[in-house]
Amino acid sequence: MTAALARRDDMPAPAPRKRTRSRKYSSAPLAVVPPVEQLGPAMLGCTEKQRRFVLELRDGPVGYGSEVRAARAAGYGGPASTDNAMKVEAHRVLHNPNVQAALREVGARIVRAEAFQSIRNVVEIARDLKHRDCLKANLAIMDRGGFAVETTHNIKVEHEHTHRHSLTADQVTARILELAARAGVDVAKLPPTIDAVAEELPA
Repeated sequence: MTAALARRDDMPAPAPRKRTRSRKYSSAPLAVVPPVEQLGPAMLGCTEKQRRFVLELRDGPVGYGSEVRAARAAGYGGPASTDNAMKVEAHRVLHNPNVQAALREVGARIVRAEAFQSIRNVVEIARDLKHRDCLKANLAIMDRGGFAVETTHNIKVEHEHTHRHSLTADQVTARILELAARAGVDVAKLPPTIDAVAEELPA
């Protein structure tokens, strides 16, 4: 019994089973590409497949595998293409600059269209005095309506700096000669010192 337990302890642990995810969404197309005259400039800059890819992302489900589903629905790959191959293809298409610009263009249209519903939602919350965000909603409406609370900040900066040197004429001359010697200037070639006294002229 002990020997059997010892042999069992010496056996390597089984490798963990790798989790495989099955295909979550159908690759059947869901989006309808509108006529060319209804497309924006960014969408016009895309190929037909790229346009379908953008619209499939817009209209399709969201979550794991959505990009691969959009790529298949747009016509990328083939029946024999594996999910790993389609992941690479979907990543390549998604990060194409033209596709990125088209996604922003289509997304902006969605935001503008949904903005009116968002405004209605905020107004409903603002009118509900029992809602916990009633005050926030009212402040947000006032802010967007031009009645924002004005705040004033007064900043006073004071700076005083006094720096004085009290040196005699001989000390100044000695300092000049010292700096000239450090710089390798022949002191003998320096111009002579002029002795003078400053006088204030009458106005």
